[in-house]
Amino acid sequence: MADAVIALQRGGFYLRSSAGPIQVGLPPETIKDSMAAGLDVPTLYVLPTELFDRRRGVNVAECEFPAYFNFFALKRKIRLLVTSADIERRVRAVFEEALFGPSVLPSDSEFAADYGLAFRPDFERESNHFRRMPDGKRLDVDTLVEFLRFDEAGRCALSEQCVIAHEADSFVLYESGAEAARVPDRLDLAPRVRPAMGTGAQFEPPEFGVTVLGSSHGFDPAGKTTGFILWVGKRGILVDPPVDTTEYLRERGVSPKLVDGVILTHCHADHDSGTFQKILEEGRIQLYTTPTILGSFLRKYSALSGIGEDLLRRTFVFNPVTIGKPVRAHGSEIWFFYTLHSIPALGFEVFYGGKSMAFSGDCLFDPVRLTALREAGVLTPERCEDLIDFPWHHTVVVHEAGVPPLHTPATVLAELPEDVKERLYVVHIAEKDLPKDRGLKTARVGIEETIRIDVTSSPNDEAAEWLDLLTDVEILRDLPLSRSGELLRAVRAVRAPAGTKVIAEGSLGNTFYVIASGVCRVVQGGVDLKEYEAGDYFGETALVLDQPRTADVIARTDCVLLEIDRYGFLYLLRGTDIEDRLRRLAKMREARSWEVFDRNTVLSVFTSAQKTQLQSHMETRMLSVGEVLWTTGEPAQMAILLDEAQVVMDGSDGPLAPFSTGAFVGDFDAIRQSASAKTTVRVVQAGRAFVVGRDALRRFFKDNPGVLVSFLGARFVE
Repeated sequence: MADAVIALQRGGFYLRSSAGPIQVGLPPETIKDSMAAGLDVPTLYVLPTELFDRRRGVNVAECEFPAYFNFFALKRKIRLLVTSADIERRVRAVFEEALFGPSVLPSDSEFAADYGLAFRPDFERESNHFRRMPDGKRLDVDTLVEFLRFDEAGRCALSEQCVIAHEADSFVLYESGAEAARVPDRLDLAPRVRPAMGTGAQFEPPEFGVTVLGSSHGFDPAGKTTGFILWVGKRGILVDPPVDTTEYLRERGVSPKLVDGVILTHCHADHDSGTFQKILEEGRIQLYTTPTILGSFLRKYSALSGIGEDLLRRTFVFNPVTIGKPVRAHGSEIWFFYTLHSIPALGFEVFYGGKSMAFSGDCLFDPVRLTALREAGVLTPERCEDLIDFPWHHTVVVHEAGVPPLHTPATVLAELPEDVKERLYVVHIAEKDLPKDRGLKTARVGIEETIRIDVTSSPNDEAAEWLDLLTDVEILRDLPLSRSGELLRAVRAVRAPAGTKVIAEGSLGNTFYVIASGVCRVVQGGVDLKEYEAGDYFGETALVLDQPRTADVIARTDCVLLEIDRYGFLYLLRGTDIEDRLRRLAKMREARSWEVFDRNTVLSVFTSAQKTQLQSHMETRMLSVGEVLWTTGEPAQMAILLDEAQVVMDGSDGPLAPFSTGAFVGDFDAIRQSASAKTTVRVVQAGRAFVVGRDALRRFFKDNPGVLVSFLGARFVE
């Protein structure tokens, strides 16, 4: 069959067959790939043997939107072909959370004491309303999905002549007994590419504002799903981020470190797919949502990833939202409220610098329909009144629109007063579906379209901005609050236009630098070694070792740098272990460990800050032939990155071939759990290696949850 396999843009494969189109693997939004290409949307989907790509932090079995589109738009159910009962169980769990929400109702502690009972949502009653179909039947998972399995021979017949087989590591399509197509049974997405920071004018975050990253919905092939950055105090909080948001921002000169939080409004795939991906990036982000929605999120992504809920919970800092009480973030107050949706979902109001904005979240805002729901007993009079009384008075209003009954009809928004529509930005809708000549506008997507809200400045704004930046620097993070005044008094901001040589190789070292904005490149002997960006630091080695600078540092873009002189820097470090760590870091850099990192498939994609952080925990060690580094049954005490040495690992499956330069070897699960090693490692070729102890590696994993997830179940990465 000609052109039987089409590789989809976002990942996965589209197979043409005599039984109709088949899709293997479902990364987020791949339904848009077939729609954009003019292909028939499949009803049969083959799920890969691994449902989650840990390297990318992406679900590759996103069945929700193919199911919704086929059922609600095309009036048919989908079929999911799975390789095991366990995969079916896990996918059913995902559908239960996404379709019907959590089975456990929120506790009273989720609401402020003075938030009246009559105003609280009755999630069970509201969900049951949305589950009721026009014919009166109750929607459930089996209404949308039919599960298929391979038989004992690994075959599934779709028709008399069309068969799909699971053979070795492949799914094979047979037509009349002849092989027509063969694709892998695991969806191996391309590794996340860490693009260089944009080379144009550096983005200056607003004191208060919104950058829209997507303004459409899950069925629009021309648009990205709705998500945005809320800027407060020049720091970003992502709201329902689309997939690969960080890559998009880096390409446009926005450092990921400027965005340190995520608001999760609800657990539909077009809102939570990028959330988990952001969680697994550098550092531990702040996650803002209610305990009810968090529980749903953890159950859903535990089912997808196969990672336990307790471990997932430790990959971020949870800031629980209480309805009726403000959450404070970067000098703002955020007040959350539950919207009306098929599952628990949030909207919010934000107050900062004398101005404000409101976001509706996914909701049904239609006074006529809401009144009918009150009369039907679905809503209490108080809840109905609260939903109708949306806060339109804010400086900026971002409101969703879409297809009722789950979403707000755009025609209802078109009836709003003109002064409201001037401040209103509509999202969750394709621009072509917006009523024409009614005064409505969709939110424009992109950094250059950032909505900047003028606010009243505070005399403390600059100090707060500097303190946020400095306390994000890993080596300064543990300084006690009592030192914050000393830190601010020691620092000053300087501007370095593009091309400025900030540090000259061979010069005396007397200044420590943190990049507030822009990108600097490190050059040694005329060769570019690496780049530093906002939030990264440099210049500490010469200060600690009292030696000349070992490389040039040149501003690649216009930069703002925070600098601390040698006396102030060493004064701040007194009484801490930071100076010892910096001495180790200096020795590691002299040993050119950075180049060894780049020989490893996982370590090579670390950010500069992550490499520096891990280097500061490592020590150089010369290994001798025959030396045993650890033994099965003994406590796992360390991991080792090999440079010149080679080692062999003996485990329950026998010895593994020698590991050499760039291999990072360790019983990582045992280290994480403070358990005993399940392997024995011995040296077969003498030479240099870099060792990191158990406690230091555990600390590194805690600070970098995405790295931890990459190492789960591993005993080595090469």
